[in-house]
Amino acid sequence: MTQAPDPVDTFELLRARPDDPPNIRMLRLAVIVMSAVLAGGVVAVIARIVYLTTRQPSSIVAFQASPGTAMAAATWAADIPVALPAGSKVRSQSLSGNRLSVHYEAPGGDGILIVDLQTGLPVSHVHLSGTK
Repeated sequence: MTQAPDPVDTFELLRARPDDPPNIRMLRLAVIVMSAVLAGGVVAVIARIVYLTTRQPSSIVAFQASPGTAMAAATWAADIPVALPAGSKVRSQSLSGNRLSVHYEAPGGDGILIVDLQTGLPVSHVHLSGTK
């Protein structure tokens, strides 16, 4: 009958021995430190993924928290009068938060009107020169 080999001590290679040359000791220390950094990085990535998938996105929180944005859109007036010059045609419009910008063509020249949708008042009126 043969005798079973001695169980291998898994940490035997990590233990410093007095007869090891200094470069081997430094190599062993470098491997241990790099392994710890790698394991910490993997844990950090997994924790970040869990954090991002379980919390409410900040853009939704910002919309719910601030008046005049998506949650308050129902309180905006249904018909806000936008005073454009006579004979003008709307070329484009864009909405950003509670601001509406209207780009128009008019016989006197093109322009951009920016309206605050909460108050219904114009914020800015830009006349574009050299368009006609």
